[in-house]
Amino acid sequence: MPNKENIYDVVPPSDLVNDALEGEVGLDISDSTDIYPNAEVRISRSQYSLLHLKRLYEDRGELVIDPEFQRNDVWSTRQRSELIESVLMGIPLPVIYLFESKDGKKQVVDGRQRITAIVDFLNDRIKLTDLKILRNLNGKTFSQLELKLQGIVEDFQILTYVIQPPTPERVKYDIFDRVNRGGTTLNSQEMRNALYGGPVTELIDKICRSEAFVAATGKGVSPKRMRDRYVVLRVLAFTALFSGDFGKSTKSYEYRSDIDEFLAWFMSISNRTLTVDAVDRIASDFISVFDIINMALGPDAFRFESSRGKRRPVNMPLVETVVYLFKNMPEGVATDSPEFIAAFDRWKHRLDATGLFRRSIDSSTSVFARKAEADKFVQTLNLKND
Repeated sequence: MPNKENIYDVVPPSDLVNDALEGEVGLDISDSTDIYPNAEVRISRSQYSLLHLKRLYEDRGELVIDPEFQRNDVWSTRQRSELIESVLMGIPLPVIYLFESKDGKKQVVDGRQRITAIVDFLNDRIKLTDLKILRNLNGKTFSQLELKLQGIVEDFQILTYVIQPPTPERVKYDIFDRVNRGGTTLNSQEMRNALYGGPVTELIDKICRSEAFVAATGKGVSPKRMRDRYVVLRVLAFTALFSGDFGKSTKSYEYRSDIDEFLAWFMSISNRTLTVDAVDRIASDFISVFDIINMALGPDAFRFESSRGKRRPVNMPLVETVVYLFKNMPEGVATDSPEFIAAFDRWKHRLDATGLFRRSIDSSTSVFARKAEADKFVQTLNLKND
């Protein structure tokens, strides 16, 4: 797998997924590769009329379209109108990719803009604009079309590929990666949000939107392309791994230097275990930690010392390490005292020289070495309190 992103990286292009699948396909790839041992990929091929897609979405709730899971790009009226013009002319539309959960709901992976445009047009929320071929239809809504043309739109068939259980989470992630490299080039965090929407994405969103997080990071982690969500996800996941939070399953997880697999696993297990109350409680807990960090250390808590007079950016592994440190702070430690701040600055200066926060940051060696450094610092504070 390509690495090991930082908060400024996007996933590079690669091959597109093979589009020659027909019918229901079960691919047992355990014999051909050891990347996914004993994994089975199941993909079904279906056709839906546009009217049926609308009913799946609006009436039956079986089609999930959530703009939070995708990039925030919105098609212009002209783009939407050209799509409807293609439908009226009988031009095939690109394939739509869906993920089917165990409860039968289908989540849109690729095709949200198309489906949204179609539903909006069928609901008279779009007037056709700037049509170059069917010029006589400019300015018309769906209900203003002749009945024959309405029927053409409603009965138009669109091809879908549905990725079904028991396809493993990591396989789904890689399929989504390949599908989206063709045009939209989603980054890894945008893909994770598309795949694992639920309680955990709500939790991440609550923390990202908090004043405490924004202040503690000195507004240094942009929400653009979900960079802030990536940082918070890593904080939650590594804190859970180190502390055994989020249940017994987190304690038993063995981190093997694969950050994508780890974060996908964490989001999946969190969605199965987090309740509404737990989301609120955990969000409040982490927001309080960010608030304490900000009050004690200010907006440069997650930055190493300036170099040659230039302020350095927020360091993502340092965010994870400092949050873990503060969550495990011994009782009675005055984190806003001059003594603590001086000790913290010396500790952070020493960490900067280790290289653990710049090179191979997602290797298991670096990850657990950073945890060990935080534990040592906590130990020194415990000794002083004793």
